[in-house]
Order: sequence, then C-alpha cells, then structure tokens
Amino acid sequence: MQSPTRTESSGKLKRPANNSKVLKEKFVEIYENFFKGNDPSAGRPHFWSELFLLKVNSAYLTRCLTEISQDQLLTIKACIGNINKIFLNAIEMMKDETTKRKINAIETMCVLLQGIFAKKFNNFSSDVINLLTGLNNANTVFTQLVDAIKHLMSDDEAVIKYEALRLAVVIVCGNSNINQNSINEFFMENDIFDPLIKIIIAPETSYVAYEAIMLLGILSNYNKHESKNPYMTKITEIKDESVFQKILNVVESTCKKCRNHYIEIQDDDETYKYSVSSALSYIIPWGMSGSTKEQPDITDPEQAFTIVAVLLVFYDFVNNNKGFVIYISKSIAEYPESETSLDGHSFLDFLSFTSYLVQHNRSARTASYIKLLLFVMLILTEDVTFDSRISDGRKSFYVRLCRQRQPLLPSVKNPRPLVCAILDIAIGFINHNMRKKLQIDLYSLVLGIIQRIMSYHKKFKVELSYHWSELWHSLIGLLKFILSNYDNFQHDHSSINEILVPTINIINLCIAFGDSFFPDAGTYDKLIYEIVRSNEVFEVNIQDPTKPTPQKFSPFEHAFANINTICQHFHLKIEAWKATNRVKTLLPEQVLSIINANYDSLNLITPEKLDIYISFSEIPYHVPFVRQILRMVVEDFKRREVLLD
Repeated sequence: MQSPTRTESSGKLKRPANNSKVLKEKFVEIYENFFKGNDPSAGRPHFWSELFLLKVNSAYLTRCLTEISQDQLLTIKACIGNINKIFLNAIEMMKDETTKRKINAIETMCVLLQGIFAKKFNNFSSDVINLLTGLNNANTVFTQLVDAIKHLMSDDEAVIKYEALRLAVVIVCGNSNINQNSINEFFMENDIFDPLIKIIIAPETSYVAYEAIMLLGILSNYNKHESKNPYMTKITEIKDESVFQKILNVVESTCKKCRNHYIEIQDDDETYKYSVSSALSYIIPWGMSGSTKEQPDITDPEQAFTIVAVLLVFYDFVNNNKGFVIYISKSIAEYPESETSLDGHSFLDFLSFTSYLVQHNRSARTASYIKLLLFVMLILTEDVTFDSRISDGRKSFYVRLCRQRQPLLPSVKNPRPLVCAILDIAIGFINHNMRKKLQIDLYSLVLGIIQRIMSYHKKFKVELSYHWSELWHSLIGLLKFILSNYDNFQHDHSSINEILVPTINIINLCIAFGDSFFPDAGTYDKLIYEIVRSNEVFEVNIQDPTKPTPQKFSPFEHAFANINTICQHFHLKIEAWKATNRVKTLLPEQVLSIINANYDSLNLITPEKLDIYISFSEIPYHVPFVRQILRMVVEDFKRREVLLD
C-alpha cells in the first residue's frame, strides 16, 4: 500500500494517485470496533495494557459518543458491555506504574464520562451507573475509582495530580444539579479533602489552584442541608493561613479579570470612549468577527464570567470559618502603608468588582452573583474586628469604583477607609436598581449592610468623614420611589415593607445618634436640611385618619414620628424667619443657619433597637437560593475556557 506523501511546497499530506485507502490510526480502528459492538480485546491478554499506551484521540472518541443516543447506549447490550469494559480497565490502568498509561487512562475516562453525562437520561444516576458498572457492582467499582483518584492526587508528578483533579471535576460536575448525582456519595464516604488542600497550596500545582478550590467548594455543598458533609465540616476547621491566602489570591485574580472586562468596553475616566478591540473575544460570537458595534452593551462581559463561580467558595469560607474572617481583617490591618493608595489587596479587588456588578444588574444570573457578594459583605460587617479595620481612619485605601452610569457619586482620588467604598457600593446599588419589579431580597441585604456599619460606628463612637449627603439622597430617593408607587408594585405590601421599614430606620439612626459618628456639627445640620427639603416625600403621616390614602401607612406612624416632627418644626421656623425678614426665597446657607439656631425647641423621641439586627444565617431562609446558585455555579464552571494563574 502506498503511503501518503508530503508536498514540498505546502507540507500537506497528499492522497496517493491510485486512491488506495490510508491506514487508519490504531486507536480509531480499535474504538470503531468497540462501537460497532465487537470486542477487539477477546483472546488478547495484553490488549488493555497496549491500548492505554496509545495516544488518546479525544476528538474521535467524543464524536463516537455524540453520535450514539442515550437509548442506544442503554439498550444495545454489546455497546453496554464494551463501555463497561473500557471503564473498568481504565480504572485498573490508573493504578499502573507507567505515567503514560495513567494519563491515557484518565484522558479516556474523562472523554467517556463527558460523552455519557451529556445524554439526557430519565434517571441520571441509576442509568449512568448501570451503563458504567452495572448496579450490582457500583459500590465496589466507584469506591476503587475514588480511591485511585485520591491516590493519584498525591502523586509526585504534577501532571498526574492535575489529570486526577480533572477527572474528579468531570465526575462531580457530571450533572449540573450535583445533588442528583449519587456518584458523588462515594466522594463523601472517602473524601479527597487533604490532597485537594495540598494541590491548592503547593507551588508546583499553583496553575490549577482555581480548579482545586472550585472542586472543594462544589463538594462541600453536596447535600449539605440534608446530611453531614465532611468537606464543609473540614472547611470550618481550617487554620492554615496559606490556604486562606490562596483563596484570597484566586478571588483577587477573578474579580480583577471580570472587572477589567467592563473597563475594556467603557473607560470610567472617559465615559463615552469605548475600547472595543481588546474585548472582542468576549463580546462577539464566533463567526461574527466582521460585526461592528459602536457602543457595545455593557452587560456583554457577563458572558465571560464563568470564573466568578469561585465566589461561592469565598462565601462558604466567610460564612463558615471564623479564622478566615480574622485573616481578612488582619491582612487589611497589615497591608503596607506605602501601598494603601494603590489597588492591589484582594479585598479591594473584590469591592471594585462588586461596584461594577451592582450597577449592571440586568439578568437573573447577575442578580444571583450580586446576592452572593452581598452575603459576603453582610457577614463581614457583622464582625466587630472587621468593622474596626475598615473604619480605621489611620488606614486608607484607594478602590476603583464603577463610574459608568448616572447619577455618579463624587469622584474621590484620595485614599479613604474601606468602609467608605462599601457605603459607595451600597449607594450605587440603591441608585441604579429602582424598577417596577423591585428586587426585595437584594435591597434588604444592601440596607442590612448599611445598618450594620452605622450600628458599629454608633456603638463605638467612631467618627467617619464621608459624603453623607449622598447616602441621604439615595435613602430619601428610595423612600420617594416606594411611597409614590406603593400601590403599583407587583409584590405584596409586606415584601415592600421589608425595604421601607429599614430605610426609615437608618434615617432615624442618623437623626438619633448621628452626633456620635458624624465628623462635625455641620454634617448633622445637613442631614436635617435634606429631611426638611424633602418634606413632600414624608407627607404620609396620619394627620387625618379619615383620609384613606395615608391610612395604609399607619404601621409606620411611629417610624415616621421624628421625621414628621423635624419637618413640621423647621417648616414653621423657616416660614417665621421669611416673614420677619420679608423674603420669599432662601439660600441653602440661610436654611442651614435657621436649622442650627433652632435645635433647642426641637423635641424628638429616641427610638429603640435601631442598631439591633438578626445575624445572618443560611438556614432556613437562604437554603433555596444556595441550592439554585450552586447549580448555576456548576454550569458556569463547566463552561470555563481558561484557568486562572
């Protein structure tokens, strides 16, 4: 048989003139026989050891599996038998001493399992297990498989560790709903926690730390609400700061990369200048590279956010490991003074990315990740040590915050305590997410973060220099939006009240205790000024109970008491001053002067429990959300195209 020849000009293979058949690749020939229902291993004792020395043709094997339907897989006995043989012998070759056989066995297993998992089975777990091992042999075989993976994850060769990790990811994420993948039970019975941690912190496997952290996070969430999960238990017990630092490094890389997708499309410093060329690979689908877009949709970068799935792990560590929260606080306190004006600490990048995401909240997927980020911030701001670190006026940072949408907050170029950036993020969410279908859950979390921050400052009398007027504008604007649309919301009123009441309470906290954390008396004057200026917003009190419209707000009469008193008191003083001085219009400075001169006759009540809140708890209220986002995280993780460094 004449072999293919290579042309001197192009170097491409040229079919012989007599059109004789080209020899098939041995791997292809063998698997072609398998999928035809033949058994090329019959009577050949060394068949499998020889097969797994052959380079795996992943593309061909994938194509074969794609062309077979799930019904054919389950009904053709010869096909079932051959897949079973391939699977069992691949497990055996994972234990071989030859590196090449181990790698080829794992590669074969990955392609085989991915092809099978892609099918739509009626009963995922039982159908897959029956196909791979038979139901009677499942316990023995899958126990051996997990044990082999665990052993290879501790191999001396980094490449073997990576391949074992990759196989574990394929198995665990076989079904996007990992709780319905009963194969994962074998990873609970014989957990791979220790080798995973070693991969995460070892320098030689740093290039796969992201994958290892993600696998740890996914396994720790497997049926964690139904039974004791060994991974979650061990996460709560971790004390090794090298693990904490690696988690933060990966979070930093993730947040920085995702934030930069927004910046590449719209430069915050030049609001209407778009830099499209560097972001085309993220915003233009394959096959459409000729398309142009003068002002690309700023939400397009979300399509590249498969890596933000790691934020679930960040949340789990913050929520379940007190030592991790302490480490974050310590890392902020110990950050070099010379670098505090630069964007470079992992938590700074987390805050920066969060600011961009909350202002571009346009999909259910984005909203879910925002909720996860807000969980993290809520939990952290409940910690007194963390609050003391972010509020320390001697430790200032510059955080790049999103300035891509109106209204913009004042541009701040000087370093500030980190608490200022967190408040700016909260304001950014409030200002840019008012819509008919108000996201009650997200607003409640944002208001909870503000309340926790202010409660700390009130309790410990920690002064904070901040553009407080921006916070009051946002809160009053939110109140105006809710009160003017109260009857039009598609939510029931009890849900809307979950936003209305805390918004009023935050304003009340400022009225009652602002002098304990405002930097000067003038700041308090400006608060009263903003309340008086927005008098029409607060005209919902029960002055005339015969009128039906105000009556619907009767539950808030007590909450509005101080606000109404302030509005009425200073309105009378201002009108009296205008009459005495025969002027119709006052300048802001004149109004502030009147306010400052008339506190003595102002009688306010001191509301109770404004700084009291219920600590965050995942169970029972947030369990449905955690299950939902876990599925989203697995789907995004499976779609990833790149690994973080």
